[in-house]
Amino acid sequence: MKKTLPLLITVFIALLLSGCSPFFIRNGEPVIISNSQQTEDNARNTSDNANTLTIDNINSRLTDGIIYDISRDGDYLLVGKQTRTPTSESSETAESYYNLSTYAFETDQSNTLLYSNKNQANGLLDHKNKGYYYLEFSQNGEEYDAKLLWSDLEGDTTKNISNSKESVSPGFSMIDEDLVIYGNQNGEIKLVDHQRTLFNPDGTIHSYKMSKKLPIVKIDFLEKHEIAFFTAFNEESRSFDLYYVYLTKDNPQPVLIQQNVYFFDLYAKSNTLLYSTSGEKDTQKLVRLDILDNTRTILKEGYIGLFAFNSTGERIIYSEKSDPSSNSQNLWFMDIEGKNQIQLASNLNIAGDRIIFHPHKSTVYFTVFTLNEDNSDARKISYSVYTIDYSTS
Repeated sequence: MKKTLPLLITVFIALLLSGCSPFFIRNGEPVIISNSQQTEDNARNTSDNANTLTIDNINSRLTDGIIYDISRDGDYLLVGKQTRTPTSESSETAESYYNLSTYAFETDQSNTLLYSNKNQANGLLDHKNKGYYYLEFSQNGEEYDAKLLWSDLEGDTTKNISNSKESVSPGFSMIDEDLVIYGNQNGEIKLVDHQRTLFNPDGTIHSYKMSKKLPIVKIDFLEKHEIAFFTAFNEESRSFDLYYVYLTKDNPQPVLIQQNVYFFDLYAKSNTLLYSTSGEKDTQKLVRLDILDNTRTILKEGYIGLFAFNSTGERIIYSEKSDPSSNSQNLWFMDIEGKNQIQLASNLNIAGDRIIFHPHKSTVYFTVFTLNEDNSDARKISYSVYTIDYSTS
């Protein structure tokens, strides 16, 4: 496990700070593709279909920070922002941490929810209980310890969801208003009942210890079929692989879906899974898995970065580099068959592991990063939320 731990730390930091994008960028302003300005690739991919896309508005710096979630009414975002502790007599320099904040569209103001001298990340809003779930972690050298917590939006109540003996994996998921699933580095899967855990002193967590120990990185759950999908580090193959497991008994048997998987996204309403895996040379394949009939369709092969289903599951948004030596990414839409590709933007330095859609508007939010020289030896990375309002016909 000691050999595995540094690798999982690397994955966690990559997901938190750079997602599927490179750590270093080249200079260049982002380019938004409109109807009057299309690249050659964009024109080629859209010439044979009736789809058109119009950019209605862009904001390359809506607010500082890393985006994690949006409220159900679309009034505010949940964002990770850098905060600094004040200097003290024992410390001449201020330390910085990422704490979670809300950003309100109406007031254009951010509000830090709970100040902490530990990093907070991967937040998800709990609409029913007016709170949010998040990871809190500290990292010193090879030591990595992440806890799953719940706090209310007022900052009055905080509850530990995970126990003190486990380190929670970076990617946990909210299934509905009553269920959260997470994994840990011991290869255990936990199902958490919102209401009972928050308001019952003993909590209600169902634990599954798999027959094979696999340190989990990211997990999601298809509740109606009791199937969990997760990526984990396989010590035998020395790779990060995608698995599924039926949570119908306490010691379930994980089943390998695909080796060398970088990322996945589940759309439960259509029983569909997207994942990226190794392709030819340095490329990646974006694959759609239809879960119930176990059929796989390669939608795209290239230098794929981040991807996600839109809120209706009818489209897929994804980022792609034009070549492996490029540091910037282009942003695209396509349908679930991999056709009708429409370019949304180009030359963006996309960070984080989430693309967020507004619940009631044709608006997409994601994180970009820049490097600030500041006339010093150390280059600092800064993050901001990028937003694009669009319309299609």
